[in-house]
Amino acid sequence: MPKVTLKETITKEIEIPMNTLYKIIDNLNEKDRTRLLERLEKKGIELKQFKKDKLEAIFADFEATNLYEKDFLEDLEEGLKKSSLYR
Repeated sequence: MPKVTLKETITKEIEIPMNTLYKIIDNLNEKDRTRLLERLEKKGIELKQFKKDKLEAIFADFEATNLYEKDFLEDLEEGLKKSSLYR
């Protein structure tokens, strides 16, 4: 989800849903839209290498919320262990 950083006396990061971002782009005039597209073409997309967490850390995060039942946590663990990422 895209984020915007507003800088005033306080810096705050907010998340913008993609549909909202699409609406913003749709409302740009032709000149601004062209400038945006040119900028995107010049800058390209930064790709970062995926960094996977340890399975124990993932389970601990889920358990710490106290939102999930034991059965779900067990299914999550099984599923992650079988996933191509953690095989």
